[in-house]
Amino acid sequence: MESEPLPNRPIVAWMDRLQALLEVLLLSGLVSSFFAALPFTAIHGGPLLSVADARTISAFILLEASIALLLMLLVLRMHGESFRDLGLRRDQWKSHVAFGLALVPILFLANALIAAGFRIFLPKYFLERNPLIDMIRTRRDLVFFLCSALYAGGFKEELQRAFILTRFREHLGGVRVGLVVWSLAFGAGHYVQGLQGIVVASVYGMLFGILYIARGSLIAPMVAHALYDVLALLGYWLISTPTK
Repeated sequence: MESEPLPNRPIVAWMDRLQALLEVLLLSGLVSSFFAALPFTAIHGGPLLSVADARTISAFILLEASIALLLMLLVLRMHGESFRDLGLRRDQWKSHVAFGLALVPILFLANALIAAGFRIFLPKYFLERNPLIDMIRTRRDLVFFLCSALYAGGFKEELQRAFILTRFREHLGGVRVGLVVWSLAFGAGHYVQGLQGIVVASVYGMLFGILYIARGSLIAPMVAHALYDVLALLGYWLISTPTK
């Protein structure tokens, strides 16, 4: 009696890795940014970055985040998963919120240290002001940026980070590899803010990722990310543009 052949696990594992890689690329922001930019380039007849208007940029950010979240939801449903599986749960939420709040001053300190390092060692690339935030000229602009920061930054980007770190942990070399790779990619996505902005975003991505991995919950990094963005925007408005 012939024994049944064993399933070819290396092929299955290879296919799982390929699928995970394709899902990471799908949700990396490349696809969502492409489709989100289409209506704006059609309206303005040129590249989106040439439109120095806070409301247009905010609308693009909100649309891109919505497309990315829809794609993520579809992929998760395909696997029988949900946002809860990525760590969006309310259990022990007070503890997670406390850790998120504790990270905020560390983010401001990291920003200050990186800025000082660029001012001293790389003055050619030092930026006194964030070019995106400089688009804020009215209170309405501020409101648009606050909404996009909370929705795209505090919510979408942390879900995106959790999804990608999960895929790396399960199929693409481990969560530590994913943390490094996605932190660098996250930083590169802020290229419009110059080299200094790329470094700051990469460090922030690393810190948000470490907090997520350590806590196993999205509440802490979401709180830290959202609160930092809100405080940074309000601080810019109150300190840099007091007459507006």
